[in-house]
Parts: sequence; C-alpha cells; structure tokens
Amino acid sequence: MNRWISFAIFITAVLAVYSLLNYYFIHKHRNILTLKTAPALLLRLVLITLILTPIATMIFSRYDQPAIAAITGFAGYSWLAFLGLFLGIHGVADISLFTAERCGVKASERFTRLISITTLLLCISILIYGSFEAKDIQVEKISIQTDKIAPNKKIRIMQISDVHFSPLIGLSMAEKINQVAENNNPDLLVSTGDLLDPGIIDRNKIVTILGGIKPKLGKIAVMGNHEFYSTVEYSEKFIAEAGFTLLRDRIIDIGESLVVAGVDDPAIRRVKDAVPPPINGFMNRKTQDMYTILLKHQPHIEKGSEDFFDLQLSGHTHAGQIYPFYYFVKMLFPKMEGRFELEKNSILYVNRGAGTWGPPFRFLAQPEITIIEIIGQ
Repeated sequence: MNRWISFAIFITAVLAVYSLLNYYFIHKHRNILTLKTAPALLLRLVLITLILTPIATMIFSRYDQPAIAAITGFAGYSWLAFLGLFLGIHGVADISLFTAERCGVKASERFTRLISITTLLLCISILIYGSFEAKDIQVEKISIQTDKIAPNKKIRIMQISDVHFSPLIGLSMAEKINQVAENNNPDLLVSTGDLLDPGIIDRNKIVTILGGIKPKLGKIAVMGNHEFYSTVEYSEKFIAEAGFTLLRDRIIDIGESLVVAGVDDPAIRRVKDAVPPPINGFMNRKTQDMYTILLKHQPHIEKGSEDFFDLQLSGHTHAGQIYPFYYFVKMLFPKMEGRFELEKNSILYVNRGAGTWGPPFRFLAQPEITIIEIIGQ
C-alpha cells in the first residue's frame, strides 16, 4: 500500500475515534451544555479549547515550541485520557442500564445522574493517581544463565524503552536514567525504540546527561515507530548526540562474546516505501560461542527467528499504560510485558517503558527500566 494512502487511513481512523469519544461525552451532558447561561457558555468554550489542544500540541511540537507544547499537551492529552476512561466506565454503566431496562427495570433520573457524577469523580481520581504512578519508575532485574560466555562472568545490560522525550518528558527523566546507570554500573546500555518525540524540552541538557553515561561496551539504540514519526533526520541526530550507536537492520560484535543486532520498526513504511528486512536477511544463525541479542521495538517474533538470537529485547506496549486499555493492547501483543521462554532456548523480554505517550499518566501499568544480567555457567 502506498505510504500516503496508509498515512491518510491512519489519520482518518485517529480523528474518527477522537471525534466519537468527544461526541459520547457531549451527548451525555447535553442537558447542561445546551443551557443558555453564562456558566454553560463558559463550559462550552473550555470544552472546545480542550478538544483542539491535542492538534495544537502537534503543531507546536513540530515547529520546535516545546514550552507552549508542554502546556497544550498536558491539557489536551489529559482530556484524551479522561475521555477514554469516561467511555470505559460510563459505557459499562450504560450497557448495564440498557440490559436492566430490557428486563423491565428502568433506572430513575436521580440514579442515572448519580452514575454520571460517580463516573466523573472516578475518572479524575484515576488521573490524579496516574500522574504519580507515571513518575514512579521501577528498576526490574532479571538474570539469564548461558554457557556462551565464560563461567561466572557477568555482563550487565541496562534496557530503556519508550522514554518519549517530548514537551512533557524532559530533564527529570534523563536524570532518572542517569541515576539508575550510576547505581547499577551496566556494561551496555540499550534503547529499544521510542526514545523521543518531536519538540523535546531541555533538549541540550538531556543530550549532555545521556552523553555522560559511558558503559564499557557502549550504548546502542534502534528505531521505534516514534523515531520515524519524528522524522529520520531529527531522530538520528538526537540519538547520535546522546552517544548511542544506531543499529538499522545490522549486527555488530561488541566483544565479551556478545553480538548485538538491531532492526527498524515496521513504521518505516508510513514515511518511506520500505519495510524492514526479515531477521534472516541480515543476521547469522546463532552459534555456541557468541551470545546474540536482538533489539526490536515491537514484541513480535518472526516465524523461525529463534534460530538467530538468544535474547530479544522489546518494548512498545507500555503494558497498556492506562487500565483497562491493557486488554486492547493484549489482543494485539499477546506477549505484552515481562519474560517469555521461546523455542530453541531463546528468550523474549518486553519492557513496560519508562515514559508515557500522549496522556502523561499510567494506571496499573508501572513504568520500568530493566537491568539484565547475562551470567556464564
């Protein structure tokens, strides 16, 4: 499919869903919004402003106005999260009331009003909690034993994924990554995609902090979907200035019996008429004397690809980011978070992501940075 057609379909779908979410909320509050009073007029103006802020954020981000984009982004993406939660909670209530009415039990107007008020309070409470959870980054530690490196030798890898440096995520995230690196002294730092979005706030300070992290085996990154959405040139420049070696469909030997491969995200087809090559197109079959790590943004396992890697590190899913969207993401990515044992003694680890995309909230999907120890046996 032509990339322009694909992009048009994607944008149309996004706008359609966003429009329907707004329509549902407005429809549920039409009695208040249509009043001819000053408070109702003010509420309509606020509502129109909120609806337009996500679009304004994309414009300000693209034109490198991160300070303004931070304000519009917080308001607009918070509104988007609120709408999603409102649909999820009030939608369940509507289905229950509809079913009850079909069974001959009709709810009173007072009861339906109570449902609306309760839904609003629940949505606001979840977002308040979610703003704190989004900042509470956990350091997850896993160990993997292998006979492909010297007995009792340890190689410590620090994985970051889905950081999303942007107008909303800036210096404090870089400082957290640096702190975890200082506390754990990794031999290798890898970024498995979506390191950035357009309009990074405090960009130069972030680059300085990330550039100061110098593991002995280096720092390696791959392109996620957002690197392509942000444009290849913009992403490559930031990644290089932050001190990462970018692997785009290639493999390198970094020493210590360790081989690392990186593949582009399939989102490349939306910005360029191209697709990432199959794993067997640029990787050799794994051997008995080299431990092979594959960095791949999305946690899909190509058929037969287990012959080519010992460990695949992925991200992308955010573990759903805001529950109950967990279940929708789970349908698309059955291997959504954590460690999975695959065929041919291969392993997949899916990072929940350190940052947030869009709404600056997480709910029952705690962010993480991962420390992986490869231990010789």
